[in-house]
Amino acid sequence: MLDRTTILADTARILEVEPDELDPTVNLVDQGLDSVRLMALVEQWRSAGADIDFVSLASEPDLEQWCALLGGQ
Repeated sequence: MLDRTTILADTARILEVEPDELDPTVNLVDQGLDSVRLMALVEQWRSAGADIDFVSLASEPDLEQWCALLGGQ
């Protein structure tokens, strides 16, 4: 299970911004996320034990949804 702080920090790192620059309610594609970066996050989180796939995250590309998906495992 991933906590909100980790999800936010990892996402900010992959987007090369500070965590407080991300708006958790805004679509991450609008904040610079592309498929290559998303795949890198999926692989990182899978390595950490998360049971998640690319399609699940890509279909709901905002931090609130990701926290619900990843934090509820």
